[in-house]
Amino acid sequence: MLHETTKELLQEKLNDGTVGKRLLVFYADWCGPCKMYKSSLEQLVEKDNMDVFRVNIDKEQELAKEYRVASIPFTVVLENNQATKSFAGFKPYELLKNEI
Repeated sequence: MLHETTKELLQEKLNDGTVGKRLLVFYADWCGPCKMYKSSLEQLVEKDNMDVFRVNIDKEQELAKEYRVASIPFTVVLENNQATKSFAGFKPYELLKNEI
């Protein structure tokens, strides 16, 4: 499922006991590559049943700082709710799937 989230909602989701891979994606409404990336994320949700949490950096600056977001879109791979890898930039669905 594709979730628009805040720091508080993310904490709840990360403490819900779910195991496996999930993505945390930082974006902004004004970011062109972020808009294109949303399509890749939607495909990942539909085809691979992946949970994806999207965080608007303009509304959640503190959370973006915690994850050291320097450019967007910025993706954090969470495995069993621990950050295991991160990368910046747009990726088409197939490249994204292979990256994670």
